[in-house]
Amino acid sequence: MSKLIERLEKVGTVAPTPMGFGASRVAEKAPSLLLVALSETKSTVPTSHLQVDSYAIPTGKITKAQLKAAKGIAGDVLWGLWPSTITNDSLDALKREGGDFFIFSTVDTPAEVLANEELGRVMTVPADFPEDLRHSLEELPVDAVILAGLEEASPLSVRDVMQVRSMRDFISKPLLLLRSHTLNQGELVVLQEVGVQGIVLDMRTMKIEDATRMQKNIEGLPPRRIKRDQADATLPRMSQRSASPQREEEEDGEEEEDYDY
Repeated sequence: MSKLIERLEKVGTVAPTPMGFGASRVAEKAPSLLLVALSETKSTVPTSHLQVDSYAIPTGKITKAQLKAAKGIAGDVLWGLWPSTITNDSLDALKREGGDFFIFSTVDTPAEVLANEELGRVMTVPADFPEDLRHSLEELPVDAVILAGLEEASPLSVRDVMQVRSMRDFISKPLLLLRSHTLNQGELVVLQEVGVQGIVLDMRTMKIEDATRMQKNIEGLPPRRIKRDQADATLPRMSQRSASPQREEEEDGEEEEDYDY
């Protein structure tokens, strides 16, 4: 499973302190929000000093040169690609080179790529995504959703937050918000409370000092503990899934030249 998805699923939780003899370990705190940096391979913005949980590299086709460049940017940090063209062969290459996830942003993406369970499957949807299609997101084989369309909203309004919460009401998957403008601590607290698990920083337009300031604001956020009954109340579709007939049945030597995949 994708390490990024695993980390997203732990956001806002606090592991209980172990009990019994020899239990000296303190409770483990998961991060309040994850940061993903959207950065080009030829970016002039120095992101090496920015502490992020993952890098997402936008690209056209997935090529050997792009994979090498992406690894160079990420270093020891988790990374993935946001390609405009995706094939099963290109995803196999991404996995071989150490990529952790891929992002797609069009419903015209070949459906067969969603069968790849070795990489994190992240879908980008606009804030005005049609309601009839929103209903399908929960059962779609994707692991996380990035909400786009509010990148420039500053300051964040109540209407903006309602749009975020509206998307959260349709899915139990991790939800991230794409941003090209910084968010202050108050805005981050509100987004945390409405169920956002991560922020994608568009470093193609955001200043490094703004990103660093937001990183520090996130570090100052307290972990958000989600009670079981609260989670069930905000995710009514989970009960529908568990009652479905399908769920009941379930209970029972390479060259160096560049090339496309």
